[in-house]
Amino acid sequence: MSTLLPGRRRAAQVWCAVAVLAAAATGCGGSTTPAPASGTASAGGILSVGVTASLGRMTSLNPLADNLYGSWIARQLIYPALVQLNGTKLEPSWATKWDVSGGGRVYTFHLQPGTWSDGKPLTAHDAAWTAEFELKNAGGAAGLVSFALEGIKSVKATDDTTLVVTYAEPVAESVLTLLANFHVLPKHVYEPHAGGDGSKVLAFRPEDKLPVVSGGPFTVTEFAGDGTTIFEPNKGYFGAKPKVGAVGLQVFQNDEGLAQALRAGTVAWGYGGGSAVAASVKGAAGLDVVTSPSQEVALLNINTNPKKPDHPELREVRVRGAMSLALDRAQLVEVVLNGYGRPGRSVLAPFQDEWIPKDLQPDAHDPAAANKILDDLGYKRGSDGVRRTPKGERMAYTVVVWKEISRVAEILQKNLAEIGVELKPDIASDYTAAVTAPGGKYLDFDLAYSYWTLSPDPGGMLRVYSCDSWGSVNFAGFCDKDFDALLNKQRGMLDPAARAGAVGTLQKTLLRDTRAVLPLYHAETVHVVRKGWSGIETQRFGPGLWTQIQQGS
Repeated sequence: MSTLLPGRRRAAQVWCAVAVLAAAATGCGGSTTPAPASGTASAGGILSVGVTASLGRMTSLNPLADNLYGSWIARQLIYPALVQLNGTKLEPSWATKWDVSGGGRVYTFHLQPGTWSDGKPLTAHDAAWTAEFELKNAGGAAGLVSFALEGIKSVKATDDTTLVVTYAEPVAESVLTLLANFHVLPKHVYEPHAGGDGSKVLAFRPEDKLPVVSGGPFTVTEFAGDGTTIFEPNKGYFGAKPKVGAVGLQVFQNDEGLAQALRAGTVAWGYGGGSAVAASVKGAAGLDVVTSPSQEVALLNINTNPKKPDHPELREVRVRGAMSLALDRAQLVEVVLNGYGRPGRSVLAPFQDEWIPKDLQPDAHDPAAANKILDDLGYKRGSDGVRRTPKGERMAYTVVVWKEISRVAEILQKNLAEIGVELKPDIASDYTAAVTAPGGKYLDFDLAYSYWTLSPDPGGMLRVYSCDSWGSVNFAGFCDKDFDALLNKQRGMLDPAARAGAVGTLQKTLLRDTRAVLPLYHAETVHVVRKGWSGIETQRFGPGLWTQIQQGS
């Protein structure tokens, strides 16, 4: 999954929904484990899943309008996907198979017959409508999800169960992993809200009318974006039937709240619980901490828009380089991730190591070298310790963040203060609006923290920094036509070595040639699960994960 995670709102702990549902179902959401537990598997029971507010609060079940972990969990459960992932391996989902033709440009997906939960037919026409809407509105209403359609020219339904996806250029089958993030919406529900420039669809809230119309293995019967959302099996689902009676997705205000619930057994799975939760529950009976190679990256983006009216020194690559040398990435890993991670090396994540050039390594923590660079550039310290530009302007900047990453902001402030740069957090209520202000022109912000969980193919993440992503998920105001040209060209390179070389060049453009982006850290993927359930395979992404989970073994 390639998803921005700007967890920026508070959440409250809500327990009553799970408790009420538990009274009506067999068992309680007690425990999960990545390995089969002893005993006999049984159907039913409630799988209780916990997420923290910083990553999991849901503002809506509309995937066009929300992009945090909670939303990504929800869409796996309620919206059909053509394919799904087992680690980096592509597997069928709604599509049972696919054919390739046109020299690698055309992929034809053969779909299972199905119905939406309201009884309307689920067909390839829903998929074609969703895709065409997202392609048309990639720079607007579909900006959060259009990366899944990277390189696609058109999507057509030739009949109810056949979908033809045509790429602009030949692509390797590995590119199809992005389609695991393409979730099909019910045309009859969304189309009435998607007229004009498509922007009105962002205000549509499917959760206002429950149960939500679903084509996935579950539907939503209770919704609380900052509390507990209840998913019950969709009886008309085309695929394997869920083995649990319900899934309760609960949002916790902080890490310790989730950790306490895991220890108490009221939450079975701390989904992407993270290092703080893992450290808190370490040694607790009945719990396993499950880690896997990092699929995540935290970044410090620097506004590179040449039209930004103030702080022209931020456009100086050597200044950005000095700022990178000031960052203590090892401290970030130790303090923020409790050691569960690596210093930031690229905009890609460690599980994509085959795409990252070997000579692209984390910048050293060298404040002495950083100070020398700024001294040589003529930026002298004032009496307050903050450097001045030759025009006398203070090197004082704001960084757009959200409340839950205060520890990151504190470390960045301290690191940059050592080289005479002042940094103040700007806790934004609307992160995207703050970064792209005013009106998508990127004239106001100085720096911005962003956090991503990535899909196996590198194209989606690199597309974030394309000109096409301005106004949506491009958080550096970066736009370079040569970068875009190579980005488009690499997509069609069928020779793995040639494509790897192009992908490496694109990374070095961002990280060395322009230093528009400073990698901070890569958090290991950390889940905390309670023993007593089977089928929780944390490397999976897609509906198949959720239908195979059951109590016992």
